[in-house]
Amino acid sequence: MGKNAEYMILGYAAMAVILLGMVVWVYWRTVMARREELLLSELEAEQHVDSVSAAVGAMEEDVQPERATPGQSGMSGPTSEYVRTLPDQP
Repeated sequence: MGKNAEYMILGYAAMAVILLGMVVWVYWRTVMARREELLLSELEAEQHVDSVSAAVGAMEEDVQPERATPGQSGMSGPTSEYVRTLPDQP
């Protein structure tokens, strides 16, 4: 072997470590970006529900159908003239 072969081997080893570190870093950033994208989509869906419920005339069952009060819209009180009635059920 040549006089500087040890330095060449050390150089290649250092480059391999750096390259491996970069590949791991890119993979980790991809995983974190996917998590952040999922979190943002959940927040957007929650914001949409909040904006629908805050809209004037929004119906409670449009926002949260499982928590809707029968015969009453989300914006009217029990003494309101806008109280809706349920259809007759056989």
